[in-house]
Amino acid sequence: MNIRIQSLLTISLLLFPLNLLAGMPGTTTRGLISAHELHSLLEDSDKNSPLVIEVGWGGPEELYDKGHIPGSIHVNTDEIEFDMFNARSSVEPKELGRSTTLEQDLAKGLTAEDTLPRNWWNIYPDKYLFPALADMGVDVNSSVILYAKDPTAAARLAWTMLYAGVSDIRIVNGGLQAWEEAGFEVSQTPVARTPVENFGTAKPLHPEYLVDIPFVRNAIVSNSSDVIIADIRTKLEYDGHAAPYSYIPTKGRIKNAHWGKAGDGPWTMESYVNADGTFKDLTEIERMWAENGITRDKHVAFYCGTAWRSSLAFYFAHMMGWERISNFDSSWYEWSMGPEAASNPIE
Repeated sequence: MNIRIQSLLTISLLLFPLNLLAGMPGTTTRGLISAHELHSLLEDSDKNSPLVIEVGWGGPEELYDKGHIPGSIHVNTDEIEFDMFNARSSVEPKELGRSTTLEQDLAKGLTAEDTLPRNWWNIYPDKYLFPALADMGVDVNSSVILYAKDPTAAARLAWTMLYAGVSDIRIVNGGLQAWEEAGFEVSQTPVARTPVENFGTAKPLHPEYLVDIPFVRNAIVSNSSDVIIADIRTKLEYDGHAAPYSYIPTKGRIKNAHWGKAGDGPWTMESYVNADGTFKDLTEIERMWAENGITRDKHVAFYCGTAWRSSLAFYFAHMMGWERISNFDSSWYEWSMGPEAASNPIE
């Protein structure tokens, strides 16, 4: 997993609570919040403060403990997804297949003796995912603001929460760097979570935001003119000249996929994110997609290596108000290497 870190105005806008939008001059992009807007929101005692989360792979010691937005909690992305889930009681920590703590596993109802079938870095099944969100202090009515050093990590959690049913989500445009450049202080004091009793639903409120292998395979086999498979990888990956990561050695692309034009390197995403970590203009992204046949009149399913980069693309489409969008969570990893790989069309 650490290799992976080295080697995302429709009616739903109206669902955003007015208390989060009020008093925020200059807010023009759905789903984003500036450092100045967040600071004003946190300083305003007359408003209910949102839950602020720093997102990253691994524990808090890597980045969070060295300085974070005051009041924010830390969330490890392995709390929402996994590849292998080996029994904690029978293997060395490096062989767990995840970087979560025992407490984070227990929040899902998984003990040190439990194992789960291989999951190919998909998100957890709902029965485990929703308790994990509740342990973070999140339910369907929460107002959540996310930030991360890697914008794809924030988008990964944002997409997961949108799928589950949290409608009020924003990402800090520019992350902690923008916060510090605005002159605001950071804290090194850890913030304890305040778990909620339950997430508020046992089924995802937006299951359409996630598509699986049968859906993608059917779209290809039926030669559907209504579904676009958007490949959010580098041109080298898309053309079959490079593999995504060391643990995904397969080359090629999903048959008939349109290139979503990520950056030239495996994690640069410069087509979507500026050098300072801020998001590029939505009209620029929509124009770029249109040049490659990715348009809002189709059902667009985004994918990449393991659905992090595609989570960011999904989040852009969500901010644009595109109504028929999905993230193909299995992405190239399970599509090209999973148990049904021989049945999955590749070119």
